[in-house]
Amino acid sequence: MQDALGSLEGTAGPGDGAAIIRGGGIAAVYHQAMGGLDRTARAVLFFVLVGELGMILLEVGQRVFVSHSFLWAEEVSRLALLTLAFVGGALAYRAQHHTAMAMITAALPAGPRAVAKAAIDVTVLVIAAVGLSAAFDLFAINVQSIMPMLQWNLGLTVVPFAAGLGLVVLFALERLLLDHRGADVAKAAVVVALAAGAVVIMQQMPSLRPGIGAALAGMLVLFFAAILIGLPVSFAMLLGSVVFLAVTDLAPMVAVAQNTIDGSGHFILLTLPFFIWAGMIMERGGISQRLVGFAMALVGHFRGGLLQVVITTTYLVSGVSGSKIADVVAVGSVMREELNRKGYRLKDGAAVLAASAAMSETIPPSIAMLVLGSVVPVSIGAMFIAGLLPAAVLAVILMGLVYVMSVRNPTATVARASGGQIAVAAAGAVLPLLMPAILVIGIKFGIATPTEVSSVAVLYGVLLCALVYRSIGFRSFVRIAIDCAVMSGMVLFIIAAAGSFAWIMAAGGLPQYLGDILHAFGDNRYLFLAGSVVILIIVGSLLEGLPALIILGPILYPMAVGLGIDGVHYAMVLLLSMGVGIFMPPLGIGFYVACSVMNTTVEETSKAILPYLGALLLGILVVAAFPWFSLALLHAFGR
Repeated sequence: MQDALGSLEGTAGPGDGAAIIRGGGIAAVYHQAMGGLDRTARAVLFFVLVGELGMILLEVGQRVFVSHSFLWAEEVSRLALLTLAFVGGALAYRAQHHTAMAMITAALPAGPRAVAKAAIDVTVLVIAAVGLSAAFDLFAINVQSIMPMLQWNLGLTVVPFAAGLGLVVLFALERLLLDHRGADVAKAAVVVALAAGAVVIMQQMPSLRPGIGAALAGMLVLFFAAILIGLPVSFAMLLGSVVFLAVTDLAPMVAVAQNTIDGSGHFILLTLPFFIWAGMIMERGGISQRLVGFAMALVGHFRGGLLQVVITTTYLVSGVSGSKIADVVAVGSVMREELNRKGYRLKDGAAVLAASAAMSETIPPSIAMLVLGSVVPVSIGAMFIAGLLPAAVLAVILMGLVYVMSVRNPTATVARASGGQIAVAAAGAVLPLLMPAILVIGIKFGIATPTEVSSVAVLYGVLLCALVYRSIGFRSFVRIAIDCAVMSGMVLFIIAAAGSFAWIMAAGGLPQYLGDILHAFGDNRYLFLAGSVVILIIVGSLLEGLPALIILGPILYPMAVGLGIDGVHYAMVLLLSMGVGIFMPPLGIGFYVACSVMNTTVEETSKAILPYLGALLLGILVVAAFPWFSLALLHAFGR
């Protein structure tokens, strides 16, 4: 296990050899110390994740065989979830995994760009320090209470938050030492100090404080500006929350800590790391190649050949991994060389890959579904069943577009597979495809909760890849578990920050403003659906998707239900629109991942993807206009 931990740490962290030499001996020693702290934290996350998996599986066994449950299990799981969110989120920051845009910073000349990059890390340091101070205040409040089942001190729920932000402070200092020149850091510190001073002046002089509406508008401007400059989305949301409370005095700063902790403390979110884990195990265990082979046998001979295979494979792989970014990497890495060898333009491959990933956002087990189900009153099991058909609608439209475009620009196909070849390919894909079937059946028929089903999915993936395919061993298992913990931490940290940001916007009256806009259009459900599509695409591209759901879902969902729109149907519209936003240039982070995987440039792929974005938008409008596509499978299952 130590080998696995060491190899992972060797790929993470800021700086390079030149930066360490430039930083001098103290910087080198500090870097080594942070490396040791990084390895220790990764080991802690490994044992937390594996221990939590064991406890949930034991809970399932207890309930099934002896009809007994651990009443304290949910409290232990909440502590584990908070540890993954904040310690894992801090490690993801050190590894530079947090989503960031930096459009404005990238366009600056070299000198100002260096100062802007340093200012980003200085800002992260300040935000983490303010959050840490609020954590101490919250700890002093919670330490006076106890957990109802475990009878442990409630202050323990604040410890992971404080530990995570403490790590962020240390890692931000490491970046400032290793990645930036001292002069740039000094200039950046002056800029940040002046901005912080202005906030403090407004805080101390009530006459200078803006009204709630003006403060909300200013916060949103600051938030989007911070994102475009390059501040990671999660820290931009925390920045907006801190500044809003500082200038309005609407609530004490401890509210940021409380709402950030509450944002990632929902028990249902435990499904997220487990589904990510199961997806990683099955993808690294060679599942992608088997599903590509199956798709090749089914549609490789269609006009458009390998591009049709990309769409079909993405649909299939999405039933294994809940992460669309992971799907892009899995499918793209397998298909890239084959596309190149057959003479396809890689920009077309990247465009179809990005569009396919956007199309598959409603295929279970989708992380976005889990997140949406945690913030609005819609059944995750119902979404798992309902989502298959809307994604299929978009897939058919994309395949039709590939067919039409291939008439004008013929591409190579593969020979039609024989019945025997299809049977062999299907046999290789049947075991992986059993997993989504297990998920849907287990949740729909009440056999297990989503969290329990996700833990069974991990066990199924381990047994399949370790015993049947023999594609992973113990070291691979450890590496995958640690990668899962860090990736889950990054996602959960974003969700936690979005929880605080959403609370701030609700307190600032944003739902009322949006409600007034809705009423101005005459409460027309079709205009509301169209507006929701536009808003989710735009905000989803800016916020990497999940925060858009957390922030806008609780605001828009009650409005939709109030207009008579079925909740599950509206959830499908939100999910598909958000998916398009993630993969839409020039801001969608998923689009950049698709270009990177396919080794093509953003500029040429941006042109190639335009027809596919049009097809996706058409598909979403079809799904939005005809609820049957979202509800047919639910009705078939007896809803």
